[in-house]
Amino acid sequence: MTEVCLHGLNKIFRGGERVHAVKDFDLEIASGKITALLGPSGCGKTTTLKMIAGLLRPTSGDITFDGKSMLSIPAERRGVAMVFQNYLLFPYMSVGENVGFGLRMRHVDKDIIQRKVAEMLELVRLPGYEARRPKQLSGGQQQRVALARALIIEPDVLLLDEPISNLDAHLRDEMRELILGIQRQLGITTIFVTHDQEEAVVLADGIALIFGGQLHQFDEPNVFYERPASAKIARFFGGVNFLEGVKHGEQVETPLGDLYTNHQNIGDGPVLVTARPENLELGAEGENTVQARIRSHVYVGTHSRFKVQAENWEFEVVAEASTVQKFQDGEVVPLKFPREKIWLVRSEEQ
Repeated sequence: MTEVCLHGLNKIFRGGERVHAVKDFDLEIASGKITALLGPSGCGKTTTLKMIAGLLRPTSGDITFDGKSMLSIPAERRGVAMVFQNYLLFPYMSVGENVGFGLRMRHVDKDIIQRKVAEMLELVRLPGYEARRPKQLSGGQQQRVALARALIIEPDVLLLDEPISNLDAHLRDEMRELILGIQRQLGITTIFVTHDQEEAVVLADGIALIFGGQLHQFDEPNVFYERPASAKIARFFGGVNFLEGVKHGEQVETPLGDLYTNHQNIGDGPVLVTARPENLELGAEGENTVQARIRSHVYVGTHSRFKVQAENWEFEVVAEASTVQKFQDGEVVPLKFPREKIWLVRSEEQ
């Protein structure tokens, strides 16, 4: 297992226009963990992955594996295997030949290659597929072959570029389960790129959220929902409820009245109060309660989703499915902001 660290990493592309794709990037990825590089398209996450792999050279900064700089180490000697978004299988080779390619390049004995190929195909749940060609496989099966080809060389670090983005929705859960199971079984330090929050949350021990080539927050998945570092991060993870206020200790003065929070994550002054839709409570009484009118509701089977308005502020509430039977559109009901669920962030202007 290998610890991967990025130190002040920068990548500038120079051409018709100078593009600073990755900026002052610092990240420590613990040995044996699976980490997501998450962000919108064009944020620099794939560029970062390629620099770790040795396919791109940083403009400045350093990349270390277990404290050793990789900058002078060529890609083929870094102990890294990378699975690309488009699989890149050799169409003229069989599945077995594709999977065993890395070992053949290392001049491993044929009998050992044959045994290892069978083991890898068993691992990715494709036993007996050695003789098939890539064109005879589904997209999900091709992805598994690409994964087996990467794993057969026993890499220290496994890199995955949008590992399931090309798969149909019904195959994604299966592939996530497979990747997670293999990673846990083998204990390989794994870094993957994705723009999908759900994929990052399901697979990763830690998420590095990137905007504009810069790391904005690195935390465990639940922290991005419960304790985002900024309003922009909260919005990226589906936060829709925001209320302006001014913080004084535990008290926050807002246009809807004073609210109280247990969290002291930022100092006094102007703030945005945020709470996730599933944490607001319709019909509850007590502290941190305001009156709100139900604008609309949607029943989606497992839960009900309400849009409510308190004065000039609109909020979204997710409640138990049966809640839809208690309230009618247009009705004014209490809306509670539980103090333990309120989180404070600086406004975008700040």
